[in-house]
Amino acid sequence: MTRTGDGSEISGRALAREVGVPHGTIEGLLKGTTATQPADVARKICRVIGVDVGCLWAETGRKVPDDKPSEASEATA
Repeated sequence: MTRTGDGSEISGRALAREVGVPHGTIEGLLKGTTATQPADVARKICRVIGVDVGCLWAETGRKVPDDKPSEASEATA
């Protein structure tokens, strides 16, 4: 995370300023003491340095239950 999307150098402090997070957040990510950030922060970091989010973070999610019962559960009811 030391260069921007156009190849220009960027310091941790400058990156933090661009993203709107404390400098310690960027330092923690660089040192490996911080493993994750909220999605909006991750996207902002990636936008500034010019990479896709998947290059730095594995996105996580959860399955949200359907509002309608599945055909299998209707068959057993």
